[in-house]
Amino acid sequence: MVATFWVAPALAENAVYGEVDLMGLAKESRSLNPNFATHLSMVCNVNGPDGFLSIRSGPGSDFKALRKLKRLAIVEVDANERRGRWVRVVDAYREVTPEGQGVAHKRLSVQGWAHDGYLCDFID
Repeated sequence: MVATFWVAPALAENAVYGEVDLMGLAKESRSLNPNFATHLSMVCNVNGPDGFLSIRSGPGSDFKALRKLKRLAIVEVDANERRGRWVRVVDAYREVTPEGQGVAHKRLSVQGWAHDGYLCDFID
């Protein structure tokens, strides 16, 4: 018998990558701006073997992966549309590389769901 366990990140990533400061999980600060329909978050906590966050077709890891985003991709989320630890993704784009160096704005068009343990606040 094989047992498989999924463990969410224990701590939010607080790190500096080039021009970007990650400042902890975005879900912890969204309540400070409850009137905003959408919020910008940055992909974080993806330093493991996969190195990406899957945006899924529904709120759970059993749903189809629509797009894989590497660290520091910017994700626009509707914080009012949640299912447990999953939040609705409205769009995504990139303005820095995964190492934090500035690049031309690149759309990463996607709509779906992301686990909030992989979305951090940031200063760019």
